[in-house]
Amino acid sequence: MTDMQIERLQDLSMYYYIRQIMDDIGASFVNVVDDYPDENLTLPTISIVGSDITTRPFELGNRKGHDVRIWFIEIFATNKSQRDDYAYLIKNKLMLGVPVYDYNEGFPPPTPTQLGSMSCDEISTKPIKVFAELVSTVYWRRQIKVIAYYNKAPA
Repeated sequence: MTDMQIERLQDLSMYYYIRQIMDDIGASFVNVVDDYPDENLTLPTISIVGSDITTRPFELGNRKGHDVRIWFIEIFATNKSQRDDYAYLIKNKLMLGVPVYDYNEGFPPPTPTQLGSMSCDEISTKPIKVFAELVSTVYWRRQIKVIAYYNKAPA
């Protein structure tokens, strides 16, 4: 089996970072998923959806680029307060950056090697209106959009 690409390691690191935030506040009951939840939505759920990856020039004189990543963190909650509390907590933690670990060492390794970190350049959050007449279970929803770039750890 080949090693995972750095982008996949970033995806997993984002997932485990959000999972750890919920565990740290005693909310291990929150369902954290690495894509949009399936049709059987369990409340509360936080989904981490990797979106665009754009490579921008980084240095003059060579073709090396710098990846800019976008994630959408979708929060599905039982009420407005829960939705907002989780969103604000996650937003504030993301502002500190997200460590990127080498999950090629196992899942998850007890003490993973840190490869670098993602600096969250821009974070925005907005409530998403859910129309009660269109869903079988009423829930509250909020989206966090994260634009980040990867910083490789010094060798």
